[in-house]
Amino acid sequence: MKAGMLLLYEISGAVLFTTGAVLGSGFMAGLMLGVSFGFFALTLRERAAWPTWFQNFSLALLGTCFLLGDGWLVLHGMNSSPALITFGPGFLLFALYSFIKQRATKSST
Repeated sequence: MKAGMLLLYEISGAVLFTTGAVLGSGFMAGLMLGVSFGFFALTLRERAAWPTWFQNFSLALLGTCFLLGDGWLVLHGMNSSPALITFGPGFLLFALYSFIKQRATKSST
């Protein structure tokens, strides 16, 4: 149940954050700030219940959402956002590094 709640909250947070960054509206910025604070509090409180794959999933989801958001901007004839271009691949690289590190740790023990 706790893993499902974390997944639902992470997916909604990533979608809201990317939508706010793409649209650039004040309402979405406030909404994504509130969701970010809520997610931060939730993860601090529930960090003992995190599944081992949750960090990889979270980073990969954010990276994918950022790249999709940037693609949406380009597809609709708008300028790319430097934050989306930079952090999208960055989050995917962090997810890959974390995945490799977890696999190396499991195989060495």
